[in-house]
Amino acid sequence: MTDENELNELRGIAERLGANDFIDVGSIVRDLVDEKWVNPTGAYNIALKNRLTALSSADDWAEAKLEWKATGNIWYVPMRETADDVLPSIHQESHPHECICGHKIAWHFEIINTENELREIVGSEHIGFWMVARHLIENLDMPADMITLERIEIWVKESVKSMKAEWWWKLYGEQFEEWFEAVSEADIRENSRDGDSYWDTDTNRYEHQKLIRKKAVGKIGEPEYGMSSIFWRWNHPDNTGVFYTNKKTGIRIKKTTWEKLEYSEKWTDHPTSSYKKVSLWDKTVESTAQKDTRGWPNQRLWNDLQIFYFDLPNVLEKHATQDAERAERVEFVIKERRELEEKNRIREEEEEKARVIRRQERQLLQEEQQRLQIARNAEKALQMETALEDFCSEHNLPIFSESDGSNNWECTFLTDMLVRINRLASLSPKQIEYIAIIVNKEEQPATEKQLSYIRSLGGEPTNSMTKRQASDLIGELKNPSKVVNTAEEEE
Repeated sequence: MTDENELNELRGIAERLGANDFIDVGSIVRDLVDEKWVNPTGAYNIALKNRLTALSSADDWAEAKLEWKATGNIWYVPMRETADDVLPSIHQESHPHECICGHKIAWHFEIINTENELREIVGSEHIGFWMVARHLIENLDMPADMITLERIEIWVKESVKSMKAEWWWKLYGEQFEEWFEAVSEADIRENSRDGDSYWDTDTNRYEHQKLIRKKAVGKIGEPEYGMSSIFWRWNHPDNTGVFYTNKKTGIRIKKTTWEKLEYSEKWTDHPTSSYKKVSLWDKTVESTAQKDTRGWPNQRLWNDLQIFYFDLPNVLEKHATQDAERAERVEFVIKERRELEEKNRIREEEEEKARVIRRQERQLLQEEQQRLQIARNAEKALQMETALEDFCSEHNLPIFSESDGSNNWECTFLTDMLVRINRLASLSPKQIEYIAIIVNKEEQPATEKQLSYIRSLGGEPTNSMTKRQASDLIGELKNPSKVVNTAEEEE
């Protein structure tokens, strides 16, 4: 039994929503079942009101309609099919394909009178908003303040979708799954579009990335027609979208719709901070594939699947040709690379052989140069020895060396003369004379210059004094202290 408080609640909802008796959901049903539906008006509405009022406890329609609510039971029976194996027995005789108003229907919504427990059938166009409101409140425990026309339409839509899906899968499910499984792999490959190019190391050329075609190109039958991917539309995991659900009403809308809302419809002020805002919506990312949004494929997808399935042999032949071309290209690239590798190997071997030969030639050249240098050194040594012997023989001198000098000057002089002799250079008579004096240990008489210098230092030179004696005396006269020290040391 419906008490007065519940009736007042329903009246309040009706007043708040400004709702009419019935919900025009014909467009919802039409979109979902891909059929044309006409929302009945006029005589059908009058007939419905009269018949429901006659079955109610109240005699007035305004009160009688509040006795009825939706049970949540829905059956879909296409017009061309019998309802005997779908509808419960209590409805099979009274309402096969027919609303209580007399209008032909495919969607059978069960309603119940909560005063007398009578059950009836109405079509999707004659579900009263109060019937659904009571169902949402009493059967689904939805708060009364969340009841909106949109929420009621959502329930109708979800109910229709669920039932249509059940019916569709019962009728076509096995066929769909078989064909979908057969075409899925080929569909992803065939129903694609070219993306950015990249360098393929296998084919050694630029190739295009293959991207899923999400929208069809052209029209069916046209040469340039490109079917959108069946897999993408049906259940591809990346086929998602952003949705917003109102925290109060539960209404769910797409991102594009949410973006068009006014600021006040999206946000409210934060209760404690003027710098913050609170969203009135919950944002979610959800699948937009037909398997999740509809539960069964729309007519376009079903038609495309059939077309693609029957054309599958041609598609597979095309793919086989493409694979063969690619395999041939890959084989060609492999062969080309092997030939290049072989050429490089041969070239490297030849270069290594050339390097070995060059190393051997350099080694032989070095050895020859060393041999020649040794020979030249020997020849030079022999030449030097012969040149010195010839020089000494010619000038009646003994064989000498730089060590025959009695002092640094003489040693340096002899070294220079030996170099000249070995080079076969000509020596002046004066140079020959000095050589003879040094190596023969001959003493030359002091020069007049030395004698004069000795006298200027206070010394007394003798007529028989040699250059060496004169030089020593000059040293003594210039440094007498050195002479004294030397004498003391000798004592």
